[in-house]
Amino acid sequence: MKNSEKKPESDHGADFVEITMVVNGQPVVIKAVEQQPLHVARQKALEKTKNLAQPPENWEIKNEAGEPLDPDKKVGEFGFGKEVTLFLSLKAGVAGV
Repeated sequence: MKNSEKKPESDHGADFVEITMVVNGQPVVIKAVEQQPLHVARQKALEKTKNLAQPPENWEIKNEAGEPLDPDKKVGEFGFGKEVTLFLSLKAGVAGV
């Protein structure tokens, strides 16, 4: 990522979190608004990585410790700070369906 691509912190009063979402080993960077639910970032990551065969709700979001995160909670509620790495993987039992 180039520094020249960084936007000012205050964009219409919203705070952003830069999420590196690792989808099946493929990292993609998503700028998420703290007031949006986490599932919005999940959807963007799936679209960017073209992982559209399974519905978004079949994908589990985990933090670096491997703990599942609630996709309906707002991004700001997790206290990620300005940058975080999260992992997306299909929930157990879904991949072979």
